[in-house]
Amino acid sequence: MSHVVFHQPQRSLWFPYQFVTQGLLLALLIATGTPVNAQPTIPPTVGPSRQTSETNAVINQLLGQWQIKDPTTEQVLTLIFTPQNQLFFILPGNDGSAIAIKTAYQVRATTQPMQLDMALTPDQTALTIFELTPQGKLRLELNGITPGQPRPSKFSPTVSLLEKVSDVTTVPQNIEILELESKTSQSRPNIPTQYITLLNRAQQAFHLEKGKFAADIDELGIATNLETESYRYQIVPVGDRTQSVAITAQPKDAGLPSYIGAVFVTEVEGDLITVAGICESDRPASSPPNMPTPPTGDSLEIQCPVGSRLLSGK
Repeated sequence: MSHVVFHQPQRSLWFPYQFVTQGLLLALLIATGTPVNAQPTIPPTVGPSRQTSETNAVINQLLGQWQIKDPTTEQVLTLIFTPQNQLFFILPGNDGSAIAIKTAYQVRATTQPMQLDMALTPDQTALTIFELTPQGKLRLELNGITPGQPRPSKFSPTVSLLEKVSDVTTVPQNIEILELESKTSQSRPNIPTQYITLLNRAQQAFHLEKGKFAADIDELGIATNLETESYRYQIVPVGDRTQSVAITAQPKDAGLPSYIGAVFVTEVEGDLITVAGICESDRPASSPPNMPTPPTGDSLEIQCPVGSRLLSGK
C-alpha cells in the first residue's frame, strides 16, 4: 500500500508528525510569515512576586537548545529557548538545510505540571504543559496541541522527551528565518515567493492528513491575511482537490511581477508524493501566470507556462 510523503525539489522539509500534530504544524508554518519587527509577545500572566524566583529559575534551565529524534526517519527536531521569550522550532530538510520558525513563549512554573504558552501568531496561542526531569530532560506535550484548544491536564503516552544539547540561545547563521511582507519589508522582491512557499507547505501538510487540498484559508486552518501592501493572494482549488492546488499572487502596483505556486500529487516508486513549485512572470504583469503542469518523467519539477519561469530553492 502506498503512503503519502512530502517532496519539494530544491528544499524538502521534514515535518515532525511524530511529535507535532497538524493543527500546531500549520500554525507553526504560518508563524514564519510574521514580520521580524512585529513578533508576537505574550503579556505575563503570573504576578511578578511569584515569577521572580520560581519561574525565572525554570526559564534559566530551559534556555538553550533541546532536541528529539524521530525513531523512524532519524531526523532531529530542535527547539531553542532564548532569554527574550523567543522559542524557535528548527525544521530540518532532507538536503541538510533547515528553517527556523520563530514564536514567543511564556512559562508558568507554579502549576503542576508546569505550563507553557506558545504565541505562534498575534492571534494564535497554543497551550501546553511540560516538566524538567531529574535526569535534566524536558518532557513537553506536543501531541494534540492546537491553537484555540484547551490546555491538556496531563501528559499523553506519546509525550515528547527532549534532551538538552547546548546552552547556546541563538539560531545558527546558516539557518533561514522566513519573514513575509510588512510595511517595512514590502519592497523586498522575495516576499511573495516566501508567502506562496508558506502556503504550499501548509497545503502539503493538509493533504498528508486529509487526502485532499484545502479550498480556502478557513479549511486550511490557519490565520493569515491574503491581502498585503503589494499583493493579493488567492488559493485556487482544482477539480476534486485530490491531485493539485494553486496559489496566486496578483500585484497591486504596475511594474511588479506576478506569481503562481502549485502543489501536485504524483507517484514515485509506489509512493504518492506531493511536489511544489513557484512560477514568476518574466515581465511585470497584472494577472498571475496560468496553471503550471505537473512533473513528467524522472523530473520532480513542475513545468511553468510560457511567459514565466520556475524559481529555484522554493
